[in-house]
Amino acid sequence: MEKTEFEAVKAAYITLVLKEGASMSEIRAQYLDKTSQGKFRCVIIGDEHLRDEFVRYHEAYVTLGKHHAETGSSLESDLSYYPTDQVFQLHLNQGIYYALRQNYIKASEKFQDAYKINNQDTTVLLYMGFLLMKRKNYYAAEKYLKNAIKIDQNCDDAWFYLGECYHKAGELRKALSMYETAKILNPGRSEIAVRMKEIKEKTGGKTGKTKKDSFLARIIKKMIGSS
Repeated sequence: MEKTEFEAVKAAYITLVLKEGASMSEIRAQYLDKTSQGKFRCVIIGDEHLRDEFVRYHEAYVTLGKHHAETGSSLESDLSYYPTDQVFQLHLNQGIYYALRQNYIKASEKFQDAYKINNQDTTVLLYMGFLLMKRKNYYAAEKYLKNAIKIDQNCDDAWFYLGECYHKAGELRKALSMYETAKILNPGRSEIAVRMKEIKEKTGGKTGKTKKDSFLARIIKKMIGSS
């Protein structure tokens, strides 16, 4: 049974841990605080629990925005008056939400809006790379993922998805090197071992690993040890 509008609004306040009747500015601040948590600063497409939690926050915000719009306070009409960092986060969140709903065209548009405001944010770069990879535009995806690594060399998501990019493009040696680095940064990430096994099975264990690859892995390992 679908919730009534009253029930949906009440549930949205509870989701965002707000008192009923909170102002739109209070709702927006709480929503942005919830969705800016560190655990969401990565690609969460494959994490069911994070995905569901993010969707709950976003849909609660939209529900309350529509509720306030009925009283003359629009969710988006005063967007130009928001602080720049809030506008950026709103675009980013919309992009993530559309990506989770597999509406990749809308997601790309929102990520582009966020990118125009801050092209140094690793989360935006990761998602843009991820979406381009989905569309098999591996060259463009590589650019964004490499930029994410330049900004944050400890971002295992960036190394992993760059590995995915090379893997899908058939550049298996490069892919294996990226996966190895991602594994150093996040040893508990099970999907890395799966991908590495796939490559070794395809190549019969002959990946042509170079000294450069080994040196990169040593540098990353040293960085992790000294942090």
